[in-house]
Amino acid sequence: MDTMAAIRETFFQECEDQLGELELGLVAMDEGDADSEVVNAVFRAVHSIKGGAGAFKLDRLVRFAHIFETALDLIRSEQLAPSPAVMKTLLRSADVLADLVKAARSDEPVEEARSEAL
Repeated sequence: MDTMAAIRETFFQECEDQLGELELGLVAMDEGDADSEVVNAVFRAVHSIKGGAGAFKLDRLVRFAHIFETALDLIRSEQLAPSPAVMKTLLRSADVLADLVKAARSDEPVEEARSEAL
């Protein structure tokens, strides 16, 4: 494996860790624990995925993560409350983000309608 391929594989391994943190944080938020520490951890997970994806020019992943990050930033700044409807959308967004990571890792297409519907 060449150096760039190894770095790319490391990025995807780190994505798995970040997706795990994202899920834990979103579940905590959905259960009512939306304190700043939890919200910031969720934001950092999405931000880290977006940053790494940008380095590999995974534009679709970057675009979706940016939108996800923007919604989380609204929650961080208390401009958006983590209501049940918002949390449902964020949890679905986490699933789409995971699908986009998986598709990018395997160079497979992802269902466009799903990510655009959010």
